[in-house]
Amino acid sequence: MKKGFIVILALLSFQAFAQKKLKVEEDKMNIGGGKNPCLVVTIYEATEDDINSGWKSIMKGYSGKISTKDGGHLADNVVIKDLSNNTCDVYYKVDKVNDHEFKLIVSVNLGGAFMNPSDHATQNNYFKKIMLDFAQKTTNDAIADQLKDAQKALSKLQSAQTSLEKEQDGLKRDIENYKGKIKSAEDEIATNSTEQSKKKSEIEAQKKILDAITKKKEAVN
Repeated sequence: MKKGFIVILALLSFQAFAQKKLKVEEDKMNIGGGKNPCLVVTIYEATEDDINSGWKSIMKGYSGKISTKDGGHLADNVVIKDLSNNTCDVYYKVDKVNDHEFKLIVSVNLGGAFMNPSDHATQNNYFKKIMLDFAQKTTNDAIADQLKDAQKALSKLQSAQTSLEKEQDGLKRDIENYKGKIKSAEDEIATNSTEQSKKKSEIEAQKKILDAITKKKEAVN
C-alpha cells in the first residue's frame, strides 16, 4: 500500500512538472547585502546540493572564488570575457519551494552597480542565458537519473516476475511428474495386489500338499 502511494505521488509530480516551462525571471530580493535586482530560475527534481555544486562549478569556470556570504554564496572576481575583461561579483542562493522544486537566485555586482535589465541589458540577457542553460541541464540530468533508477527498478521487477514464472513452470512440471509417479505407483499397487492374491492361493495349495505329506509320514509310523 505504501509503495503504491509513493508511485502515485511520483506520477502526480511528473504530471505537474510537465505543465511548467523553464524560464528566468527578473525580481528584487534581499541578496548581496541589500534588496537588489536579481534573476530567478526554477529548477525541478534536482537536489539543493546538486544545484549549489553545479552553479559553483560554473562560477569557478569563470575564475570566481567561492565563499559563503549572508546566508548564500559569493563568487568573487568573476571574469566573463564574452562580456568584459572587468571582474564582477556574483551573489547566489538556492531557496527550496518543495522537495521537487528549488529556485536559484542570482544577483550580479558589476563593480559599483548591481546588474539590472534597464541599465545593463546585454549583461542581463547573457546571465539569463547562462542560468536558463544551467536550469535545463540540471533538471534534465536529475530526471535522467530518476529515469535510470526507474528503469533499474523495472528491470528488477521484471527479473523477479521471470523468476516467478520459471518457478511456476517448474512446479507444474513437478506436479506432472508426481502425477506420473502416482499413476505408476497405483498400477504397481494393483499388480502387487494381484500377485498377493496369487501367492495366497499358492500358499494355501502348498499347505495342503504339506498336510498330505505329513499324513503320509504319520501313517508309516
